[in-house]
Amino acid sequence: MSGFDMPVAMWVWDDSRKRDVFPSLPEEIGAKLPMGSNGASPLLDWLLEPRHLGRQKEHLRRYFTTYSGRYFESFIREVRSSRFTPWDILAIEALSVSVPSKTAYWLLQPDRSRDSLLDRLQSQEIVNSTLWSCDVAQLRRGGTLSDLYDLLRKQEGLGVVTTSKLLAAKFPAVVPIRDSRVEDLIGMTHSLTWWEPIRQLFEFSGTKLHDHLAGLPIPDDVGEVSVLRRLDVILWMESRARDQLG
Repeated sequence: MSGFDMPVAMWVWDDSRKRDVFPSLPEEIGAKLPMGSNGASPLLDWLLEPRHLGRQKEHLRRYFTTYSGRYFESFIREVRSSRFTPWDILAIEALSVSVPSKTAYWLLQPDRSRDSLLDRLQSQEIVNSTLWSCDVAQLRRGGTLSDLYDLLRKQEGLGVVTTSKLLAAKFPAVVPIRDSRVEDLIGMTHSLTWWEPIRQLFEFSGTKLHDHLAGLPIPDDVGEVSVLRRLDVILWMESRARDQLG
């Protein structure tokens, strides 16, 4: 039995609507999976429910064989620098966002404030951490990662989504990608917070959520995919599955 045995339902191409569709049940269409408080939520229950395993495997299979985002991991593996590089920009473009030329130039040229923050993150070994194992102070105002986020957000074209994707390219095990579809699915639309609630999701489940996500199969040619990225893909595809009217 392989990791990609035929699940109960599969994504298919709907030529009349020119989009992928997934056979969701009527009660699932438009339904949400709220995050809840302290990690206890319908979302966590849904993720860990055994009957949803095949569905989650299918979300990953379809995404990493069909969507342009499957190249994100390939691009970030080319980065051998603590600085932002053209590979980081290519990586986020694979996720359907881009930055203005002026901002791309700023990212690629030396900048004392930005590069100092990147150096401090290297010295604090955040690159060897995960979202749930790093110092939580990093995620809060005054933390080095938070300060870098704030600095990036001041640049033209770097909204909350694009900035999260750019930081996820640099720190894929620490920064969860923010996306409007996923925000809506888990009830965090327009939330001022993002990293800490996702962190709480992992903390509340002990090792269960991490082990579950890490054990899901990924196509061999994609290579290593972080646990946070697997979560993002599953939720993004689940949101699309529940959006049957678009």
